[in-house]
Amino acid sequence: MKTHFYLVYIRNTIAPIDQALINYRSDIEQHSEPDTFGLIDQYEQFLGIGFTVCQTFLSCVHHGKNKGAKFKKGPFHSSGKSYAQIANACANYWKHNDEWDKANLSNQSKSTIAVFKDLSVDVWGAYPLSEMFYALLGENGSFMELLNHLNSWSNEVE
Repeated sequence: MKTHFYLVYIRNTIAPIDQALINYRSDIEQHSEPDTFGLIDQYEQFLGIGFTVCQTFLSCVHHGKNKGAKFKKGPFHSSGKSYAQIANACANYWKHNDEWDKANLSNQSKSTIAVFKDLSVDVWGAYPLSEMFYALLGENGSFMELLNHLNSWSNEVE
């Protein structure tokens, strides 16, 4: 399998985010009240940034053309969704959820919510990105691991 040339830049960007997540996990584990002190909120924000960096990689591969069809290519998570679909939905959630009106959701918002539901995550819950990250990559997952899946995806679509 070849490595997409842009992945080098993305990995350099994602490495400090992965390190921050490791540090926050440790702080959350050791702190008596991590939620009260905003540690989990900070962790959630770093997850959003990480998913958005991954979405940048997706964009450089699909160039804005036939995104829907390309995101449906493998590799696939056990939920049946592709890693590309899930990463894209997580990034879109982080960027746009504050704009959402539950009573008047756009089709794109509904599509994003459907991906979360497929992984049994409620977007209206307290920490949906944390839940998605855990469902996607496990307790000690990393964005580097996700990027490996997305590199495999890039080989499928190019």
